Amino acid sequence: MIKQYIKIAWRNLLKNKQQTIINLLGLTIGTVSCLAIVLYVFAQFGYDTQHENADTIYRVETIIERDGKASWNTAAASPPTAFALKEDFPEVQEATRVVLTDVFTSNLIGAANSEDAYYEPRVYMADSTFFKIFNYKFLEGRPETALNEPNALVLSSSLANKLFGRQKALGKNVTWGSGADAQTLTVKGVFDESFEKSHLDPNYIVSMSTPGMGTFVQNFASFATNNFVYSYIKLQPNSNAQGLQRKLPTFIQERGAKDLKDAGMDNKVLVLQKVSDIHLYSEGRENQIHEVSNIKYLYFLLTLAFFIQLVACINFINLSTARASKRAKEIGVRKVVGAGKNILIRQFLGESLLLSLFAMLISIPITILLLPVVNELTNASLVLQDLFNWRIIFILFGLGTITGLVSGIYPAIILSSIKPIKALKSSTILQSGNGTFRKVLVVFQFVVSISLVATVIIVTQQFRFAQNKDLGFQKENLLALRIGTAEASNKFESLKSSFLNVPGVVNVSSGNYAPSEVILNDNGLYLPGGSRENVTIVKRQGISEGYFETMNIPLLKGRDFTPADTTDQIIVNEATLRVFDIKEEEALSSRLVQSFGDETYEMRIIGVAKDYHFASLKNEIAPLFLYKEDEPNWLFIKTQTADYQQLLSGLERQWKATVNNVPFDYRFVDKEVVKLYDEEKRLGQISVVFTILAILISCLGLFGLVSYVAEQKKKEIGIRKVLGASINSVVQLLTKDFIKLVGVAFLIASPIAYYFMQRWLEDYTYRIDIQWWVFALAGGFALLITVLTVSFQSVKSALANPVKSLRTE
Repeated sequence: MIKQYIKIAWRNLLKNKQQTIINLLGLTIGTVSCLAIVLYVFAQFGYDTQHENADTIYRVETIIERDGKASWNTAAASPPTAFALKEDFPEVQEATRVVLTDVFTSNLIGAANSEDAYYEPRVYMADSTFFKIFNYKFLEGRPETALNEPNALVLSSSLANKLFGRQKALGKNVTWGSGADAQTLTVKGVFDESFEKSHLDPNYIVSMSTPGMGTFVQNFASFATNNFVYSYIKLQPNSNAQGLQRKLPTFIQERGAKDLKDAGMDNKVLVLQKVSDIHLYSEGRENQIHEVSNIKYLYFLLTLAFFIQLVACINFINLSTARASKRAKEIGVRKVVGAGKNILIRQFLGESLLLSLFAMLISIPITILLLPVVNELTNASLVLQDLFNWRIIFILFGLGTITGLVSGIYPAIILSSIKPIKALKSSTILQSGNGTFRKVLVVFQFVVSISLVATVIIVTQQFRFAQNKDLGFQKENLLALRIGTAEASNKFESLKSSFLNVPGVVNVSSGNYAPSEVILNDNGLYLPGGSRENVTIVKRQGISEGYFETMNIPLLKGRDFTPADTTDQIIVNEATLRVFDIKEEEALSSRLVQSFGDETYEMRIIGVAKDYHFASLKNEIAPLFLYKEDEPNWLFIKTQTADYQQLLSGLERQWKATVNNVPFDYRFVDKEVVKLYDEEKRLGQISVVFTILAILISCLGLFGLVSYVAEQKKKEIGIRKVLGASINSVVQLLTKDFIKLVGVAFLIASPIAYYFMQRWLEDYTYRIDIQWWVFALAGGFALLITVLTVSFQSVKSALANPVKSLRTE
């Protein structure tokens, strides 16, 4: 019996080639879209689940509160926190800390006695207990002892291959840093960085007991400040994390009350986050150690996939019912010879399931071919193995089955309900009430299309707003050149002089942070005569003279730095004046105070800079003070040239002539600023692609409904033409109802799109205002697509010979 159903279904599909192709195209597009999205979403799950007892590993995060509100939410904590928790609470089995050192300074790394050295990203310093908590697949060495000694080093397999080729790296020496600050490290292990997925993504790891940053972290005792250490604890089996969380307020008061008071902090809250939740549930937490995803973003993509597949199902319904009259006699004959309603339902469901599963099979090779496009669109790294995961195969098969059932159930019920007498007499075979449901389905398609078009416009507007907004400095024609080493930093003046002789260089300056870099350094400041217990956190940036001219940042009051200035002379931005309630005209006679332990330092304001965006537009411009820095991390080069290749070649020659064995590492500032909005850019690109697909599928649905209406009104159109009706009047007859449907969809879609996009924009301090014309444009676009699609079928019906329409069979 099943074989017979399949044979009949296959013959019917071949018999109605146009309908089959349109249905297959719609279902395939929907299935490929869903499969691509599901692949990406699944790839974002399962982070950090490979570690032994992963559900007992937690990261200790920090919320700084002021006036009862969270003023700073960071993924890190102060240095002593992790091991203090282990000391105070028996439920904590182990603790470890990680410092991302290349946030503060860039160190060269190269094989000992080799002339080649590299700036490598993602440099971790970690305690000896790191591999007792986190499981990594070691290719060389033993994880239990790899970080036990000072100057111990663990390399990723790719970096080991870069430094030593095919030779074994274990036991070999590496030079870390340069000049007087260079240290010799010994390779104690090599791990496979491609093993499983983790929010921790080190390129290499240096033992925390190594002199420098490591010993600073080990010796720092304050529980209030320097919240840059990523702190992890592993709980004893069957321990209650919620119970430990409730004890943390008491812990921070007992351990750090004096530290908080000295730092002028109202309160500090420690939060435990399960390590397996970090990748997806870290929204609002700053200073992530590695790029994380957002569960809301994934929900948006899954919702998008659902609606696209639903639109494809609606197309199938519309096309199936539109062609019902052509199968009327078949159904009538089957019923006369004894076929029951259930048998007919199974037959029609069989056809839809066969078509859906065929679309599913076609979607697999298409998705494989589109994997590079998906990776480019989502910034993912999906591979063929991700597609042939048993979970994905199960979901794909389930998707095909559900799509077939959803698409076929309504047409099956309707078609199987046709009265055999009416069918055999060729009278009206479908009740008029069924048209209401079809109109609802088409309105739904329009709602999805209009909402997506409005979303694309708004996301694109916000992205362009971020790109084009005046950031307060000139990002175009600006190069940032990494200094990186003490040797290069000490030769800043020589480099500056030599660079200024290169054609196309207008000005040169320097600073500790490049534009678009997160400024981590800050100080607690207060006014003279104020209380050191009530400080305001102000970001700090070290710069050289000429910085404001190079960056084209206006000075509203005062002057730039000179070679004679010292670190107690500062330049502040407007936000600093506002937060301390200092009038601009009184700024140059004002001072700010900072305290360290028992010592107090006064800093004199010598200039006021216009506010500029040194962080993402998602954040409000924070108070900032700038001081004179003699050992900067970056060179900033203002340029004016039409030949950047020649300019860069000239700069590189001067660099190599002045600094030895240090790579010439540069970047264009405007491109780095754009990277701050990669998420918005990806969201916009994804929205555009899937909007086009949704509109394409909707056009197929419109074609199906117009076919149905034309079929229903075939005789009416014939009579009108015989009586002299023009083609235009026939087209208007078939088009006007659809224009009404677009209007209804516009009224529904506009408030829905406005609500959700307004919520999305709330994440941005600096954002666009949603304008009414966005929805008018989206509605007009939907109307245009509708008119073009409907007119095609309408003209075809209007040109048909009325004799054929009126002839009685």
